[in-house]
Amino acid sequence: MSRGLGDVYKRQGLRDLYRAPITIGTSGAEEYGTPVRMAKAISAKLSVEVAEAILYADDGADEVVKELVSGEITLNVNDLLPADLAALLGQKQDTDKVVYGSDSDEAPYTAIGFRAKKAGGTYKYIWLYKVKFAIPDENYTTKGDSIEFTTPEIVGQFIKRSDGLWKAEHVAEPTNSVATAWFTSVREPNNAGG
Repeated sequence: MSRGLGDVYKRQGLRDLYRAPITIGTSGAEEYGTPVRMAKAISAKLSVEVAEAILYADDGADEVVKELVSGEITLNVNDLLPADLAALLGQKQDTDKVVYGSDSDEAPYTAIGFRAKKAGGTYKYIWLYKVKFAIPDENYTTKGDSIEFTTPEIVGQFIKRSDGLWKAEHVAEPTNSVATAWFTSVREPNNAGG
């Protein structure tokens, strides 16, 4: 296995972070609920692990096959609200909006979407189809002489879904019809063009 190159999206153009719940339909395929906007994004880092195999024939490399094994996304946001933590980590929330973490929590798979600014007024729009997050570290600091921001970071592992897809990606201006609908539902293939 080899580690693939990762993408890092920074504060200057990263925005519109969404999560969408996943259920498994009767056919065994993933079905997505309505996307919900999360906290303001500061950075997102994607890294991918790839399995690689080389077939040798006639004393040389004849074919190379590379396939996604899994990946990791690290999100740094301005705040992780209790409702987002409950949804991402499988925690319970009561009617007073208090979230409870317990040893029986099981983080569900969730779709994660966002967009990152590119040159020329375009954005890269992304949906990761199947992500499972881990309990984040938390840091608290007493007030000192100077202002210091501490922002939460949460790490998730993403994998392929049942049909082999793991990501949807589109580059467009925000007025493009695909871009304007990007966060209304998790993007699925339309099967046009093969």
